[in-house]
Amino acid sequence: MSQFIKIYEDKPNEAAVKKVVEILRNGGLVIYPTDTVYGLGCDITNHKALEKVAKIKGIKLEKANLSFIC
Repeated sequence: MSQFIKIYEDKPNEAAVKKVVEILRNGGLVIYPTDTVYGLGCDITNHKALEKVAKIKGIKLEKANLSFIC
């Protein structure tokens, strides 16, 4: 199931942030804007979530060269 959750930088909604955290903790993926394109994110400690990202990108997880953001 997909959801659209908008979080405003200048006044983030605490409930929206908690929802995104819950999605990530449960192995879900998020799409977020960057300076140039949209990024696809997940919890890097969740192997199943990483497999989902690799599948979407059409690559093997073992050979993936993924970036992470803190």
